[in-house]
Amino acid sequence: MRPVLQTVGADVAPPLVAYYGLRAAGVSEYIALLSATVLSGLRVIYGVVRARRLDPFAVYLLLTFGLSLAVALSTTDPKLVLVGNTVVNAIGGLIFLGSCVIGTPLTQVVSDRFSNADDQPEEVDADRRRRIHIRLSAMWGLGLLLEVAIRLIVIGRFSVDTANGVNSVITIVVIGVLVLATVAVGRRVGTQAVSADGGRTT
Repeated sequence: MRPVLQTVGADVAPPLVAYYGLRAAGVSEYIALLSATVLSGLRVIYGVVRARRLDPFAVYLLLTFGLSLAVALSTTDPKLVLVGNTVVNAIGGLIFLGSCVIGTPLTQVVSDRFSNADDQPEEVDADRRRRIHIRLSAMWGLGLLLEVAIRLIVIGRFSVDTANGVNSVITIVVIGVLVLATVAVGRRVGTQAVSADGGRTT
């Protein structure tokens, strides 16, 4: 999961630095938020171009950026921009949940994207792997929706400058917990697989 954590860090840190850097230079909250949104989008576009493929996860990232930019351009109220970007994250949570019943679970798409071809499972394990990723995608979807609820409360109670920083911390914490939970599930599944192979060998 190290590539996932690195990706999250690269997605969160530059926009945050850009926002507070521009605020320190005297730029308005709205312009700083818009600039941070555009910077996030450039990061997403760069990742898609570098990967040279448009898989469901890349589509998900492009969709969230497009919606965030549309929200930022549709209003000059910085609080509404924060609310809109947070609601876009809720759509991401719903996409994770929807992938449990339609198409390939999104965590499986992410796993395939960050793993080598040699790490892919045997065909006989495909059904079991899908069931595991359905549970993981459901966990991520519910976790992201919980994050959205907390972020909306923060936006309602604090100033834009404070809420933007606090919400970034909340995002990092929630994603970190979800990644750790995913790693724990992966290790447990790997241990069970090794035990099963050992049982067949004996």
